[in-house]
Amino acid sequence: MNRVFPAVKAIIQNGEKFLVIKQAFAGKTVWDLPGGRVDYGESPYDTLVREVMEETHLSINIIKPIGFFWFFRFDGDQVVCTTFLCNADNYEIDITKNPADENIGEFRWVTKEEFLGDEFTVSDDSMKKLFALL
Repeated sequence: MNRVFPAVKAIIQNGEKFLVIKQAFAGKTVWDLPGGRVDYGESPYDTLVREVMEETHLSINIIKPIGFFWFFRFDGDQVVCTTFLCNADNYEIDITKNPADENIGEFRWVTKEEFLGDEFTVSDDSMKKLFALL
């Protein structure tokens, strides 16, 4: 039986640009936003701050919720991502200090228009539809 998992994602704004990360999952490489699955008993806000710190080494400030996007994992489970607009205390990223050893290959600061182009493959079009609302 397939399951649904809650997750949180950060749209980290730096002027007119936003942070995207490139990750590999089960042989598929996609562009994503920093964040991750909410652990039982953990607040979504604490999850977002923790996950962004783990993946990018950025200390973020959550500004406001933006909306949702979703995707289906390789095993058929669905992940629903509540997405928040954020900024950071500084913008020096270090993807080498990831304690969860997630497969983050690179990061980029992109404009909304760049991200909505064909160069950035995502796990589901619902992510780009959410980005288009910014």
